[in-house]
Amino acid sequence: MINQVLNNRYRIVRVLGSGTSGLIYLAADNRHPDFPVCVIRQLKLPKRNSQALARLQFLLDRKSEALERLAQDNQSPEILDFFIEDQKFYLVEEFVPGHPINAPRDSNPLQVEDQGVVRLEEMLEILGSKPVSEWNQSPRQVIPQELDIDSESLQSQSLPNSHRIRHKREPRKLLWLILTGGAILLVLVGLVVIFQSQSQVKAKALYNQGVEKLKQGDLQGAIKDFNQAIRLNPNDAAVYGNRGNAHYDLGAYKAAIEDYNKMIQLDPKNAGAYYNRGLARYELEDWQGTVEDLNQLIRLQPTDGDAYYKRGVAHYELGNYEAAIEDLNQAIRFNPEDAKAYASRGLARAATGNRQQAMADYTKAIALDPKDATAYYSRGRARFLLGDYEGAVEDYNRSIDLDPKDADAYTNRCSARLNLGAYKDAIADCTQSIELNPNSDTAYNNRCIAYFNLKQYEDALKDCSQAIRIAPTNDTAYSNRGDVRRELGDKQGSLEDYTQAIRLNPNNSVAYSNRGDARRDLDDDRGALQDYTEAIRINPKNPFAFYGRALTNVALGNKSEAIEDFQEASRLFLDSGRIGGYNDAQFQLKKLRN
Repeated sequence: MINQVLNNRYRIVRVLGSGTSGLIYLAADNRHPDFPVCVIRQLKLPKRNSQALARLQFLLDRKSEALERLAQDNQSPEILDFFIEDQKFYLVEEFVPGHPINAPRDSNPLQVEDQGVVRLEEMLEILGSKPVSEWNQSPRQVIPQELDIDSESLQSQSLPNSHRIRHKREPRKLLWLILTGGAILLVLVGLVVIFQSQSQVKAKALYNQGVEKLKQGDLQGAIKDFNQAIRLNPNDAAVYGNRGNAHYDLGAYKAAIEDYNKMIQLDPKNAGAYYNRGLARYELEDWQGTVEDLNQLIRLQPTDGDAYYKRGVAHYELGNYEAAIEDLNQAIRFNPEDAKAYASRGLARAATGNRQQAMADYTKAIALDPKDATAYYSRGRARFLLGDYEGAVEDYNRSIDLDPKDADAYTNRCSARLNLGAYKDAIADCTQSIELNPNSDTAYNNRCIAYFNLKQYEDALKDCSQAIRIAPTNDTAYSNRGDVRRELGDKQGSLEDYTQAIRLNPNNSVAYSNRGDARRDLDDDRGALQDYTEAIRINPKNPFAFYGRALTNVALGNKSEAIEDFQEASRLFLDSGRIGGYNDAQFQLKKLRN
């Protein structure tokens, strides 16, 4: 009988016991959204009493009236429904914890009345009909049952004769105590089972309610329902998972991770739990944790392209560029139309120095998703690093059209325009970047360079100083401010700025080269020669260091060394497209050779 559905509505959860005319069940109401439990009493229909059958038909014909009048009577437990099925009459009552299944008779507390029969008689009396006498049988003790049983096996036995009562008084008393204790124990066990069953039904209803709120965007309401469901049933993995999803959507990533931890503990093979925890760790920039979770997911679902993509991004953030490329290759194999996978692989390839392949990936990403501002931005950076400043500006233009609030795109376009000599346009871009992000030291530094090239030295000094205030460890800003101070005649100030730049970054070739210029201005030729030589050691392709060292060698009378340095400076200036520097170096060579 367990899980059988009566009247297409009531699913039997457990047998509670029996009355004189049938079994008593605990059942769940499947038509109610909360699946409340109720008590159903079974009464076998009389077979040879036409009058009793007529009374039942009378009751069924007036069902609505009967239920309404019973509700007005305010009796507890309340009668909720009644019906006939398979030649049995069923009476549905509300479940009241602690309420006895059958009440004891006043005359004998060890004997009880069948409450099903009593309630049926009450209904008939309320409607003005006579009771059904065939159900007025002798009462008997109710023994709670654990399993479904045949009611015929519970018939009362006749009492033993008097002399046997006297002769067996002590054993019979002991037997009664044992039976009573067993019955109490069974009742307690039954009540625990009933409570647990009711809790699980309520927990399921709260879970479903929380899921609906989650779908509707009521995240706090969903969490409240999930909290209650967990209190009633702390072993349902799905509840923890969905509460984790609600926390994730609220940005409470640590709370989400705690829920996913519990879900994985209850359901270690749930691939979605690992994926969601990986996403939460991703948001917290816990890249190693992200990789570990996605390792588990890929082990469970080795064809999940999105998992490979996310793990590839995490590897990239960890600096594991080759591993990132391998994962992104897999992501593209499973999802060949995934634009973001191509764009991310482009970043990883660029990080390994493979800029041409990176360009190809960015171009593919743009072909798949022409509205991806990030892909245009990344390709613009690749073009900039390849020296294609016009191409970089074109890509930054498109990126800004798609995302006009991206401060970094304006800053980078400013850099490209600086290299094109479009200083006023560069100033406009950096100014726009600063309006979007007032704390961008790079934007202030780049605008400083633009002002410097326009010989607006006071404006340049202000911007470089502001860049340093925002980022006191920006060695490039110190080096640029040294250039500005040198043009303003502050030779000692410029020397101090270059020295600070070197202190912050001992591998800054430009800072060494610039400090060499400052020392030459102060007639410290030996110190200048040392700085230029160190600059060349750090970066053998620094044309300014060769040119400055050549001038210093001229001052020291080292003509042959000066000619060699001017020749190398000419070649490097020409290779980098700096025609002005090339012409200067050629002029100095002609002077030395004449």
